[in-house]
Amino acid sequence: MSSRKSKSMTAQELLDSLATDSAYQEIRAKKDAELAALVAQFADEERMIAGEAKALGYTIHSVWDFVNNNWHPVLKRRFIGPYDLAYPMLVRHLQVPHHPRVREGIIRALTVRDGGEAVWQALLYEFQRETDTGLRWVLANALKVAMPYRKRVKFPEIAHAFKHAGAL
Repeated sequence: MSSRKSKSMTAQELLDSLATDSAYQEIRAKKDAELAALVAQFADEERMIAGEAKALGYTIHSVWDFVNNNWHPVLKRRFIGPYDLAYPMLVRHLQVPHHPRVREGIIRALTVRDGGEAVWQALLYEFQRETDTGLRWVLANALKVAMPYRKRVKFPEIAHAFKHAGAL
């Protein structure tokens, strides 16, 4: 064991150190480029959904704005409030091929208690045909919220997918 004490560093000192660290800057630039490329992959899909939402009276930039729609004391939200008029549009988009990240946002936006039978039926249909285990868990989670228990209990595969997600 070393008896040497490490010198503590303030957050600003760390930031200053990283700003001059060429290896870190190279890694950061690579990660930023990867993120920009990923966002570009589905930007058109997000614009299409945002445009359809705008026609319904909702100003969003991403389907994820519907997911993160409650007030937060620190985080700035683009959209706050209910969006029940958008449920039919979101259900329709479940059947449209989308980038997995956009598809997950649509599913999470439909993870609502007040969606009614049209929402949970659409989620159930997608759950039954989904092959991606991660999205299957997201659908199972959505069904736990959107589908009445008395209906959901008839589909034990929902509980199984939800419980066994950690085994992925």
